[in-house]
Amino acid sequence: MTSPSQSAKFVDLVQVTRGNLVENIHQGIAIAINSNNQIIKKWGDTTTEIFPRSALKPIQTFGIFTTGTYEALQLSDERIAFATSSHHAEPLHIEMAQQWLKDLKLDESNFTLGPSWPLGDKRREDIVRNDGVKTKIYHNCSGKHLGQLSICVHKNFNISEYNNPSHPVQQLFIRNLEQLSEIKIKNIAIDGCGLPAPALPLERFAFALTKFADPQQLSGLEQMAAKKIVQCCVDHPVYFGGSQSINSILTKSSNKKILVKNGADGVFAAIVPEKKMAVVVKIKDGNMKAAEVAIAGLLLDLKLLDHEIVQQLANQSITNSVGVKSGTISWVG
Repeated sequence: MTSPSQSAKFVDLVQVTRGNLVENIHQGIAIAINSNNQIIKKWGDTTTEIFPRSALKPIQTFGIFTTGTYEALQLSDERIAFATSSHHAEPLHIEMAQQWLKDLKLDESNFTLGPSWPLGDKRREDIVRNDGVKTKIYHNCSGKHLGQLSICVHKNFNISEYNNPSHPVQQLFIRNLEQLSEIKIKNIAIDGCGLPAPALPLERFAFALTKFADPQQLSGLEQMAAKKIVQCCVDHPVYFGGSQSINSILTKSSNKKILVKNGADGVFAAIVPEKKMAVVVKIKDGNMKAAEVAIAGLLLDLKLLDHEIVQQLANQSITNSVGVKSGTISWVG
């Protein structure tokens, strides 16, 4: 097993056993950093550039406040949590999305994302079993897109092609990200939902999230934005993900002390206001189960969260098709 102190770019974080043998190793990089830019602990080369993907959603929600959209449209705290979510398209999510579109005098055709099945396995099976079809509202990023559309409506931005990197709402997002991370963004790709997907060093992304853990680093509307986003998400964890979402499960289990957010292809982040700290992990091969294990393991390792739920997530049994235990997937970082 690779030690965190070693200089390898990626280090062993999660292992999978079958029987008594190690079958797979998932490598990655991770960091715990505070709002004073002090690295508490790191695993691997945290200057490595990553795509945070949906872990960026708190920063995308940030613009809802800095533009005055939150107050002008009188958005509820539940809607802020939903805008920051990677949701599972449970009934409460669908109802919220439909009503929010109606309030904006828009419909699904205004989304620039494509139709999708729900993110969570259980919810997806329910929809398929009941002869459902893919819809744009089911997409786990529809809440984020509603937040973007809300800014457009309030600021009278052109709604068509709001996903374009040159659109004012996306330029706003990139400016906010650069300000919070204190780095110039050089690489911008396309995310799974069609919005811009900026890349930046893992440790700079983690530092950006420390502003949400310690809003006193900001002022005015920005301070209120950082504080309010965390508050809304920890107060309404099911809107922030879903009943089966690891984001919601870990956030809820922390008694409002930690906000946990995933990003596609092996990213997880945690915002910890009590410690003025953020934790971010990226699994090299993009395996989301390994990332789920890793964020639980990191919370345990850093003594931020220690109870039965997080312990079970950090060391999970693997069962075969007849329910017999065949191995484990565990944090080893």
